[in-house]
Amino acid sequence: MKVLRIKAFQETVCYKKPFANKVTETYPLPPYSTVKGMIHAVLNADRLIPFSLSIQGDFESQIVDYRKTYFVKKHEFAMPIILDGIAEEAPVYSSNVMTSMPLYTHMLYNVGLVFHIKAEEKVLNDIYNGFQETCSFVSLGRHEDLLRIDEVDFVTLEETEECTTKHSIYVPKVQVTEDGLGIPYLLNWTYTIKKGIREWNRIPSIYIARHEEINKDYFDSPILIDGDDYPVFWNQ
Repeated sequence: MKVLRIKAFQETVCYKKPFANKVTETYPLPPYSTVKGMIHAVLNADRLIPFSLSIQGDFESQIVDYRKTYFVKKHEFAMPIILDGIAEEAPVYSSNVMTSMPLYTHMLYNVGLVFHIKAEEKVLNDIYNGFQETCSFVSLGRHEDLLRIDEVDFVTLEETEECTTKHSIYVPKVQVTEDGLGIPYLLNWTYTIKKGIREWNRIPSIYIARHEEINKDYFDSPILIDGDDYPVFWNQ
């Protein structure tokens, strides 16, 4: 099976968890929807392009960023407004209209990532050419979280009975038969819009740490590896 492999690096990044408000928590790896959105941005896509993903990687450490955040009061709700990087001075608001508070953001430092993409041959070629020809920067996570692309190449997968994870990796829970193998997450993938609101389809997944020895007894699906022994677990 021929698939596309992308190796990338980020110096600092926050893969924000939904509903993390007063403290912006981060996933240890980008969720499926975040990588999907990055690829669609590279393709300048205006529709959903079907493909499957495998995501793995590691970070050196975690740091905490601090910023002053403004909230506009509207009934019982508050909408955050971040003014960092704006040249003009922040406008003066009445305390009845706006308030402020410190917001802490958890960030990962020195993140190495490896993505595998499975799709029709034309889609893979379009993604490959998109990365080769892009004339803009690529970000992953927040808009300011720049992504350095180190490799985009085609690789071939084969089945194996056992392997050792080279990086931490997401595995859909439906493929796992062994309880307690990793940390469970519910990861966004695609969405439909209902009454103007995104309703997400989520994939229950397991975050398995690097250097974990795994074999076919742990999974309901075959273990796939590429030529450099990176294991691959498709999200769909």
